[in-house]
Amino acid sequence: MERDELDERIEVLRSCGFVDDAQARELEGMAEALVRECGVSRESEVLATLVTHVAAALRRVREGEPITPLAPETLQDVRESPVYEEALRIQRELLDIISTELPDAEKDFVLVHVGGLLLSQANE
Repeated sequence: MERDELDERIEVLRSCGFVDDAQARELEGMAEALVRECGVSRESEVLATLVTHVAAALRRVREGEPITPLAPETLQDVRESPVYEEALRIQRELLDIISTELPDAEKDFVLVHVGGLLLSQANE
């Protein structure tokens, strides 16, 4: 299989120490799940942003670095969107793929990214 930009991004995240080999494989698994579940292209910048955010979240957890939670209104916007139930289901699937337990604030970011992916696909 030919490598694409997403593969290259994950490799850069691995090579610069954001994630280890196992986590890089988990990121690839997450990307594949998002392509399958959301119908998003592997070339999607929203997908690349989500993968990068999860990689950064994994690094923050490993290093004990705190994260500033999302503004409550941002999370509320997702909860009130027509894609919320589907975004929540996919978020849970993605979190099951990674072996690291993310803090709630990081899980919220994943949910917002997934919601954005679903909305962007609905608007195409």
